[in-house]
Amino acid sequence: MLTPAMQQYYDIKKEYNDSIIFFRMWDFYEMFGEDAHIAHKVLWINITSRNKNAINPESLAWIPYHAKDKYLPQLINAWYKVAIVEQVSDPKLKWIVKREVVRVVTPATLSLEWDIYDNFDNNVIISITSTKNIFWLSVLDISSNKWQTREFSSFDLLQKELYKINPKEVILEKSLFNDEKIKETLQKKYSLNIYYFEIKELPKQKLLHHFKVKDLSWFWIEKFDEAIKSSALLLAYLEQNQKQTLTNFDIIWVYSNSNFLEIDNSTIKNLDLIYNFATWSENIWTLFWVLNQTKTSSWKRLLRENILKPLKDEKSIKARLDFVQEFLNDKILLDKVREKLSYICDIDAILNRLVLDRSSPRDLLNLKKSLQSILEIIEIIKKDWSEKLKKYFND
Repeated sequence: MLTPAMQQYYDIKKEYNDSIIFFRMWDFYEMFGEDAHIAHKVLWINITSRNKNAINPESLAWIPYHAKDKYLPQLINAWYKVAIVEQVSDPKLKWIVKREVVRVVTPATLSLEWDIYDNFDNNVIISITSTKNIFWLSVLDISSNKWQTREFSSFDLLQKELYKINPKEVILEKSLFNDEKIKETLQKKYSLNIYYFEIKELPKQKLLHHFKVKDLSWFWIEKFDEAIKSSALLLAYLEQNQKQTLTNFDIIWVYSNSNFLEIDNSTIKNLDLIYNFATWSENIWTLFWVLNQTKTSSWKRLLRENILKPLKDEKSIKARLDFVQEFLNDKILLDKVREKLSYICDIDAILNRLVLDRSSPRDLLNLKKSLQSILEIIEIIKKDWSEKLKKYFND
């Protein structure tokens, strides 16, 4: 005979069977059955059982609710999804406490949880759809809110882009999820988390409602049905997991690499651009490691992107070099700016948490400090800038 609380658990687990359930019981998050064994293996916490005198006692593991910030990243970094179940009614009332999933935390959305998780990683989630062997990729970098979509004439061309994007999650429509060749490529070659998801409403209406517009012509995707489908699929998946509307993702566009030099995967690997197979590291003996003297998370992400997508337009390259040279010519100005940059936190991540109502007092203090530093940098440059810098900033 199940207790009302355990009946709640099994009802929730049935709906979220691909996730570990953090089931809130008073001051603890409890995990049962297979979830408990996974927690024991990954988190090194004790495993016990509920109803020890029963014929088949239920395995049980638990953590204090205030220790969630410590244990949740460990499970996510082990490539598990975690559904957080909270008590949503007053526990002092006589009847059973109502519990609901308040959100599902995944590898790509861990950065939305707390300020302690700020880093320079691209927390990228992608969705892939296909019609008549034409593939559409929708890419959302949750770290920077950059949302893009692109067409590929074959899956081989699409997968070459994956190494540069370095996604943490892949959402597939049903037809692709049933394609074992594609799944095997994504899992074995790229070690990606793959999830199947189905959108319940018309894709175009989903995006129109999200962006609050009458048509999608402003985003240049109005004529691309598959781009709309792929992007709506990704959006619906995120909103279902986060349990709220994601108004912070407010623009999308079709992108191409026409302005960049195309570098194939073999070149990226053999030149150790962002990963060194001898050291098994992104940060030791790579080109990124040599060049990375950045002070902020956003610029680290930009540096990585620029290494993988070098400019090929001569005018743009010279403009970038001239801009950098202006700072190199003025060491005092450079040192002043770099000092102020060191106080700037990951503003995009903070704003995302503010929109989702998950910000902490520390987030607000860091945002204040970051904005103050930006204003101080502008004042420093206004005071000391050269004519070339003045032209760049006015432009």
